[in-house]
Amino acid sequence: MNNGDEIVYFMRSATATSPKNTRLYWMGDQNTTYDAYDGMQSAMVDLINSGLSGFGIGHSDIGGYTIVDEPLIEKVTRSRELLWRWIEMCTFSDMIMRSHPSSAPDTNY
Repeated sequence: MNNGDEIVYFMRSATATSPKNTRLYWMGDQNTTYDAYDGMQSAMVDLINSGLSGFGIGHSDIGGYTIVDEPLIEKVTRSRELLWRWIEMCTFSDMIMRSHPSSAPDTNY
């Protein structure tokens, strides 16, 4: 939010005029997967789109955040390989290097 001269330092969702009011665009809570719908690939696409929209810097949670640990539905947790690939992606693209172990850190690498 912008109240006069107040600057918002990060933003989760934005409009066309948002880049003038914020410094950092945060990609949100992606799943701990490689997929294009809400995983590592979606974070990279979002980072590219935010840059084209005028945001100077962006950030995604390294390794994703959202896990599914329901045996009856599906089990999606962060693997070592995914974490390393996400670190590589963020090393060359993100301003902030931060990992999230999600709400179940013992199940993620």
